[in-house]
Amino acid sequence: MKTSFYLFCLAAIAGCGEAKQSQGFTIEGKINGVSSGLVRLNAYDEETRTTKVLDSVKMENGSFRFKGTVPAPEFVTINIEDYWGMSLFLENSDIKLDIDTTGSDHYDYTAYGDRKGAMLKNFKISGSVNQDQWDAFQNNPGLKQYDAQFKALNEAYSKATSKDEGYKIKEQIDSLRDLSMANRKKLVDSFVTANPASPAGAYMFYDYYRFNEAMPLNDMESLLAKYSGAAKNTFYFNHLTKELEKKRSLQPGKLAPDFTLLKPDSTQFTLSSLRGKYVMLDFWASWCVPCRKAIPHWKEVYKKYQPKGFEIVGVTNDSRWKDWFKALDEEKMPWLQVADEFPVKNMPSRVGTMFMTPYLPCYILLDKEGKIILHNPSKEQIDEKLRELLGA
Repeated sequence: MKTSFYLFCLAAIAGCGEAKQSQGFTIEGKINGVSSGLVRLNAYDEETRTTKVLDSVKMENGSFRFKGTVPAPEFVTINIEDYWGMSLFLENSDIKLDIDTTGSDHYDYTAYGDRKGAMLKNFKISGSVNQDQWDAFQNNPGLKQYDAQFKALNEAYSKATSKDEGYKIKEQIDSLRDLSMANRKKLVDSFVTANPASPAGAYMFYDYYRFNEAMPLNDMESLLAKYSGAAKNTFYFNHLTKELEKKRSLQPGKLAPDFTLLKPDSTQFTLSSLRGKYVMLDFWASWCVPCRKAIPHWKEVYKKYQPKGFEIVGVTNDSRWKDWFKALDEEKMPWLQVADEFPVKNMPSRVGTMFMTPYLPCYILLDKEGKIILHNPSKEQIDEKLRELLGA
């Protein structure tokens, strides 16, 4: 069945459900495999990476019921007896859940100081228009076509007999991921064009962006401009709007955020102390293979341009300094090195977040005044710009 037909179905789902929204929600749940216990309705805050309990009820004879209101549709999770879990798109409507514990994915992370539980797989959700839209989107053949290839490559990666073989398979996985994500972006754009007020459409973009933070500014502006109505009242739209403003603040010509971090000897380094020099920030980590593969190249660049007023500042994402020290000893990089900070547990690094580093390695080139010349460019783009600024 063609993608265009699925997009038509999504639009039909949106149109037939808008008039059925009520003043509040009810969730009527029935589960086979668990007869009693506590059921929690949770919301996850992506910005703080914390979970908030919205409500809790006792289950009797395998049935439970929630009732309340939400200011805007959002994804929530249902946790049963602190073991069984599932997610759904909650909105102000009458929602029914028919759940069976058979076929669940069980996990045990107690060895890592976490918990054990199971993700429910066998369930049916009815009454949520946004859930219907999301399910139809996820089952679009344009996205499902990559599943078999990903499965085969992941199995091959798990059976790789050497690091080199593993790296080659990982490159294939990354290439397939890029192709899959490019297709996903097109489908999100098509859906939002047809359904600009859909909260599910806002979540589709939000979900895409979580794995594609390097998305070009113009693409992000263009897609966000399409939303209207209820979609703009969601957490997802508001979060993306904040991200857009951060991205604008890091465009070429903008003054780079200043920071102070510790060097290996625990003395302080402040970025603005290098004013008067061209500076490349190299966000890297000891465990990052592409980061370390690029080091010989940067050694050549540094040897060539450092006498002409060029400096590199390596900013490690290592939270364990012993790993950082070991990598420094092995690589013997001649430029400045500092360690990023993790002031809030389970949150990304402080300076990496300031500079919106979407992945590692991430490079940022600054001019003599501390203004951004290039944000997250390739090695080749930096080489070309340095030749232009400092000569061959």
